[in-house]
Amino acid sequence: MRYGHLERVEARLRTLAPVFIGSGESLTKKEYIYDRAGGRIYLPDLPRLAAFLSARALLPAFEQFLLRAGDSDLRAFLAQNGVGPRDYPAFVAYAIDAGEAAAAAKFRGVLTFIKGPDGWPYIPGSSLKGAIRTAIAARLAGTGDFAPAISRIEKAVADPRGQPEREAEALERELFGRLEFKDPHRAGGPGRTDPVNDFLRGVQISDSAPLRFDNLTLCGKYDRKPDGSVKPLPIYRECLRPGTEARFALTLDRPVLAGAGIDVRYIEDALHEFADAHYASFEQHFKELPEDAGVAASAGVDVILGGGAGYAAKTIAYPLLRDRARALKLVSAIMRRQFRQHRHEMDPGVYGVSPHTLKTTRYAGAYYQMGRCELIFR
Repeated sequence: MRYGHLERVEARLRTLAPVFIGSGESLTKKEYIYDRAGGRIYLPDLPRLAAFLSARALLPAFEQFLLRAGDSDLRAFLAQNGVGPRDYPAFVAYAIDAGEAAAAAKFRGVLTFIKGPDGWPYIPGSSLKGAIRTAIAARLAGTGDFAPAISRIEKAVADPRGQPEREAEALERELFGRLEFKDPHRAGGPGRTDPVNDFLRGVQISDSAPLRFDNLTLCGKYDRKPDGSVKPLPIYRECLRPGTEARFALTLDRPVLAGAGIDVRYIEDALHEFADAHYASFEQHFKELPEDAGVAASAGVDVILGGGAGYAAKTIAYPLLRDRARALKLVSAIMRRQFRQHRHEMDPGVYGVSPHTLKTTRYAGAYYQMGRCELIFR
């Protein structure tokens, strides 16, 4: 649908795997009610909970419970004070499936999914735009000569005092700064590296419509090595369950994008190419397991969203350096700088891939690669 120079496109996102977009909040066992027998997590509304406890003269005891170190969880405190499941509707904001946490021996904290001002979960448009930006950057990197910028990044990574982040930002400005807006009131500016000349400002993406709480489940963290061995970690995230659907509105400023040759078809092609490159350079180097869920985009394009999805899904190091051996060496060096204790110096020779972990999770007894979704444009 077009409105003058603007084109509006509907995008439908379907989660193929659990997706986590964090709120930045981590709940301790004193901040949620865990019903292990029922496999449910109840998230209280704290003002309503305080009002409920005050009405029952339990507020002083609750304050002491919160202050005591190593005390029991919230469910135990409530039960000890005569508050049971029948009372939960008075102060619980929502409840979700405990998922993999129901079978965990060391289940404690919960990383929560982002919620809007109305309290409902949603997917920020910025998350989707970030994935699109990465895919377009990878495609652009394959169509031009960025050898000097790549060389500067490699040198900065190799130098302990180097600043590869600054060089990467410079490359990003070089990739996207393709507009030629001028300021008649300021001599010499703005230049190509100014944000006003970033052509992707011609793509605006709305936040998704609010999602239902029954779309949420708890998922653990399972790091897979190339040989297929899996290390479960006691980290549990509030995730969108597979099969969740969300809708977005893309608004394309056609004159702004025309100069860079960007339209919906270009975005789709870039996402396809990035997904293929991600599989070829990274995913295929990890052994598949019988418990892996068989999921793939059927009507749209693959896209990986959210937290916990891993370095390779969010960066363009492999597509940028078409020589995979050189790319592997670069990524390994970047990993060594960031995670010195994880022995990433072994990645090229021992594992043949870097990073040497595939970020997976479990849902309903099957393994999924974290964050995989299908995106359909209409």
